[in-house]
Amino acid sequence: MIIRDIEKALQQSNCNHWRYNSLTLNKQALVHACRHINKENEECQVLQLGGGDSALFWKSLGELKLLRVQATIVEHHPIRAKEIKESLGDVPHVALVTSSLKQLSEEEWNKVYDNPAKSRSLWPAIGQRVPENQFDHFSIQNAFYADLDQLSLSGHSVDVMVVDGPHGNGRSLAYPLFVDTLKPDALVLVDDFDHYPFLAHLGKIYHYEELFREIVGNRRWVLVRLQGSNQPQHFPTSCSSMQAFVKRYKIS
Repeated sequence: MIIRDIEKALQQSNCNHWRYNSLTLNKQALVHACRHINKENEECQVLQLGGGDSALFWKSLGELKLLRVQATIVEHHPIRAKEIKESLGDVPHVALVTSSLKQLSEEEWNKVYDNPAKSRSLWPAIGQRVPENQFDHFSIQNAFYADLDQLSLSGHSVDVMVVDGPHGNGRSLAYPLFVDTLKPDALVLVDDFDHYPFLAHLGKIYHYEELFREIVGNRRWVLVRLQGSNQPQHFPTSCSSMQAFVKRYKIS
């Protein structure tokens, strides 16, 4: 996308009362992400973990027809989710999902990272629900969105993932849990990337290229492009599976 179009969306977002504070995703981060979106007439699927007024930006991009965007925003706090919903109104290209949180033990965390391809099937049976009065604890450990079954995202469909929530180190769980949802070359924008070893955790699942990072005051974010999974590939053994594998990867 070109800067002129991105600025139009930002201006409209401001008119829709995009509030800016220390917890808000930095606008420059969104600018850099959009500049690396190589879409013209194709739909761009966005998954944003952590709700906020930046949802208004995706709304504006679609309303102004600057990008065929389909955004899914996940927020765990019911009050913030209500505020975001009221700000968005009824727009077909932005879906808000409200999810509670669950907290994993160290053993469960390792199980998810050791089995990224099976992590979604493991997810319903592990972890403990986080009480709502702990939703805003900044140092909460190993917590992530509990209700992933609400997300209607098809396999390898997400072009851009914004990792801006929840609080604590648990947002790293997005990497194994969405390994079958992200495109192999998806953009990943990580806010507050140096608060925890978010990039080290990313590197356990994917190869990636760092495109840009900013560390200025409380603005600390990084933008990367995935370069495929670094997990071992399981090759098919049956004839029918082999035919499907050959067709998918265009092996001649």
